[in-house]
Amino acid sequence: MSEDTKKAPEQKFGDEVQEANKNIINSDYIIKSHELIEQGFAVYLLSQGTNTPYKGSRGHLDATANVRELTDMFLKYGANSNIAISLVDTGVAVLDIDRHATNGFQSLIQSGHTLNLNNEVWEMTPRSGVHIFFKIPDGVKADELKHDLMAGVELLTDKVTVAPSVKLVDGIEVEYKHVGGDISECSVMPDWLVKMASNVPTRGDKQTKRVPRYSTQERWEMVLNGFVQGQRNNMCVSLSGYLLRINVDPNIAYAIVKKVNANSDVPLADKEVETIYRSAYQREKQRRLGGR
Repeated sequence: MSEDTKKAPEQKFGDEVQEANKNIINSDYIIKSHELIEQGFAVYLLSQGTNTPYKGSRGHLDATANVRELTDMFLKYGANSNIAISLVDTGVAVLDIDRHATNGFQSLIQSGHTLNLNNEVWEMTPRSGVHIFFKIPDGVKADELKHDLMAGVELLTDKVTVAPSVKLVDGIEVEYKHVGGDISECSVMPDWLVKMASNVPTRGDKQTKRVPRYSTQERWEMVLNGFVQGQRNNMCVSLSGYLLRINVDPNIAYAIVKKVNANSDVPLADKEVETIYRSAYQREKQRRLGGR
């Protein structure tokens, strides 16, 4: 009979708790998550090695700044869970520059803009892209900033995965790597970036209508190919609103959005899709009531 078999049930349970607590104490993930909470951010967990929320969780809707609640999440899901922060109401945005499918740095150079990363708080992503953290200037509202700026360049204002999280790239775990000081000490968005991300026409601009984030063709490409990681929330919002605006039956529109999400490489949580669709439905309802 093994030593483990000889142990009383309560002793074995105690050993398991002790081992779990040891993993928690030594976890780089929970240590970093506590630091992020101290900086004023709410943290939530993702499946290890992915940007996908755990099944049954609510993703960024579970974000918490309570250390005890977060520790309970680590005990439930594992001490090496990936970590992410909610950017909502933090006054911080993230410039996401991709180097995988499209070279976002090349896009910025072609548009006449360069960035000196030595002066910024940033993280290298697993596919050699970067996340640059910026404070949103006073008088600029996060919900008035557009997200898709140019090929390979996106502005995140809702959530972001952070170091020391890892992601599988060609079967190998690759880390997010943090560079610079605390995220809370990041610099203010440069004027050119604010202007590029602004949805509001400047005075004297003849434009009177907001330019859609995605074209009609791009929306139907979503239906064919699913949502693209890094743009999933924006695409889900855009497709939901578009289908409702062209008078697709609300139940059918919801079914289409759910199917598109299910066909995506990394689907959003079902609860998140439902929340996004309900919001789009309410906006369309108000638009029709207002005659716009």
